[in-house]
Amino acid sequence: MLMSVYGKDNPDHFQVALESIVKQTVLPSEIILIADGPLTDALDSIIEEFSKKLPIFCHRLSKNQGLAVALNYGLELATQPWIMRFDSDDYCHPDRVKEQIETIVSNQFDIFGSQIAEFEWDPIKPTHCRRVPSSHEQICKFARKRNPFNHMTVCYKRSLAIESGGYPLIPLMEDYALWTLMLARDARAYNSPSILVHARVGNGMTKRRGGLKYVRSEMALQKHLHTVSNKNLLHCLCDGIARSFVFLSPDFLRKIMYRLILRKKL
Repeated sequence: MLMSVYGKDNPDHFQVALESIVKQTVLPSEIILIADGPLTDALDSIIEEFSKKLPIFCHRLSKNQGLAVALNYGLELATQPWIMRFDSDDYCHPDRVKEQIETIVSNQFDIFGSQIAEFEWDPIKPTHCRRVPSSHEQICKFARKRNPFNHMTVCYKRSLAIESGGYPLIPLMEDYALWTLMLARDARAYNSPSILVHARVGNGMTKRRGGLKYVRSEMALQKHLHTVSNKNLLHCLCDGIARSFVFLSPDFLRKIMYRLILRKKL
């Protein structure tokens, strides 16, 4: 399992995330935790506490370098052939590790994830979900328009991710960029119809997902898609402009679009 934590992460949310791993019916054999820059005393205390319960190897970066850099360090440090991603403020279903290990054993896929339920305050009381396509063919088609995986649910073959170059340095969209690189190398893809992770979306999430930084990343992503997947340049431009409109919209409008168009109510 691969996680990243940084100084501004909420300690309470981090603790809930690690507790959900402790409660797994099958524990991960290795947890690579990248401390992306200096952490608070509260976060350090939680790492120390859970290192007694879980096989955590914590690698510390001297300064905050962003998620892509942190996860690329983790890819190199991992000793297991499969990477199971998880975020520092989400909540794993108790059978998440068990189900994904069973998928690994079936030896059918190189990259796979699941659906997510989203919550604001209580992880066992989600309100919405993000559904992504299940079959390989649907995933490849969907990837030309939108991210075909929920990053915090994904399990993928470490060697293939490294051969693909790891996470590209496209802030906020590094995972989407990596999936397209892996699919371009004929990775076999799948998404379980099960909800295996409850993702935290409160605390001004839609407000953070806006502004010029997202526009810049979106344009970099569309350039990447044009190069990697031969996506038509005009389509890249149209998609980039449409998505940039969302990022530049007022927060209340972005929240409406997010809830009514991009998510389904549970």
